[in-house]
Amino acid sequence: MRDEILYESKKLLVNYLKDKKCEYDQIHPWRQPWEFVALHSFRVEAYANKLLSMEPHNLSQDEVLLTRLAAILHDVGRIHQRQEHGRIGRRIVEEWTKSEAIFQTSNIDCERLLDLIERHSDKEEKDEDYCSRILKDADVLDEIGVISIFMASSWIDRSNPYFFALLNQRVKDKEISFCDEQYEYLNTGSAKKILQQKKEFIIGFSSELDDEIACTAEFGDIALEDYFA
Repeated sequence: MRDEILYESKKLLVNYLKDKKCEYDQIHPWRQPWEFVALHSFRVEAYANKLLSMEPHNLSQDEVLLTRLAAILHDVGRIHQRQEHGRIGRRIVEEWTKSEAIFQTSNIDCERLLDLIERHSDKEEKDEDYCSRILKDADVLDEIGVISIFMASSWIDRSNPYFFALLNQRVKDKEISFCDEQYEYLNTGSAKKILQQKKEFIIGFSSELDDEIACTAEFGDIALEDYFA
């Protein structure tokens, strides 16, 4: 029953998002297709499930299911608008809870589900709801690590002969410090452990890249002055 509910909720998300586009995001064109929202949501659900398996908690099986459902559906409103997308998502999911069989024939606390979706973006709020803590931590963890390096690379012209040096500089300037910034928002020890591992990976990536392009440093330091000025 649990797996069926999770599967059906993913179908609801995909069917709603399909063929829509995040028209508002002109800075990050890779975020515009509807698939970006869906894939992000599936990864957040996977992180939520991982955190629940790592964390000591007293959540019931219904609460575990509720948290995973909220992770799948939390960003459905983002296809329309980034700001206030939690409130938009709440309205969309509320309509589903009134009409879809998976919500009518289960023990899902629909009001709590809607509340988790509406408040998930407020990462500064340290709320008492443990399900909310897990959801927020899972949301923070996504797009940090290997994915964040790929996303950082999208800011750089791949035809530039100094692409790797430019990428490494961006990783050092942005991605490592971003880990520290996001660490402050985390609620659970398990999420902090995962983020620390991600940060160490990014540092290791940068260090390895330093070694691989070290032979061009003398030429590169001169040639890249205009880029790094």
